[in-house]
Amino acid sequence: MDMEALEVEKRRELIEAVSEVDDQLAEAFLGDEPISPADLQEAIRRATIARKFVPGVQPLLDGVLNYLPCPIEVSSYALDQTKNEEKVELTGSLDGPLVALAFKLEEGRFGQLTYLRIYEGVIRKGEFIINVNTGKKIKVPRLVRMHSDEIEEILLPMDQLNTQ
Repeated sequence: MDMEALEVEKRRELIEAVSEVDDQLAEAFLGDEPISPADLQEAIRRATIARKFVPGVQPLLDGVLNYLPCPIEVSSYALDQTKNEEKVELTGSLDGPLVALAFKLEEGRFGQLTYLRIYEGVIRKGEFIINVNTGKKIKVPRLVRMHSDEIEEILLPMDQLNTQ
């Protein structure tokens, strides 16, 4: 099967799946009306907002891992707070000081969770890290890995995880 025929087949499968949960798209599909990419996107959005259709979180996350660069594959920069915010290139080295971005805070059934993207250095349970915006020292009480609605305690230092 050539790529064009495969694309047509997969698009039809997607339209059929979304038509099962979106009446407006179902009417167009059953009436053999042309369905534009915009029509399909709007139907997916309506169905997603109504929580009737989930395009797929796991394929999205798999795509992030498979296609987007990790911090050492692209140039990343930080601002050195001790040197008048001088721009410093990050190498992704485990030997340097910790450079991380807290991109999400969550208070839930597991308590306070802070999601980090580590650009350089290592983080360990029990160590103190510094919030450069406030200057406050914060103790790292535990390290965990989240997967769906489950939490897994990380017992090894972050620099040893890739060797396991």
